[in-house]
Amino acid sequence: MASERRVVWMPGRTRTEIQLTSAETAGAFCMLVDEPPPGWALPTHLHRDHAETIHVVRGEFEVDVDGATSRLHAGQTVHVPAGVRHASRNVGDAPGRRVLVFSPGGMEGFFLEAGASSPEEAVAADELLAAATRHGWEFDS
Repeated sequence: MASERRVVWMPGRTRTEIQLTSAETAGAFCMLVDEPPPGWALPTHLHRDHAETIHVVRGEFEVDVDGATSRLHAGQTVHVPAGVRHASRNVGDAPGRRVLVFSPGGMEGFFLEAGASSPEEAVAADELLAAATRHGWEFDS
């Protein structure tokens, strides 16, 4: 049975679709699709208990994993083990599209908690950071 997609908007006007939740995969993983606009960047951070696999469907992204920077184009994938510092940014001139898989599942809770229902709706920075912390994100100072 196909899951019902839920769309949320993350900071930086990033449209994010929750494709599969932890409940739908018996806790194994969750899968999201996001569309970061040009210039979007996520600062260096880690997920203590969740690995992240990023597959680029469209666009050009620069991804730093544990100090090693790679430029990814459509069709390329990078895996970030749990507890490893990483950052990413859309370095293309158009919105990108990525498939994100977090394992084990549960990280979708952060996106559902912190995401807004429209791109115009603002999420307060302190609320976003608190939600990220509750879901195991750690940011560099």
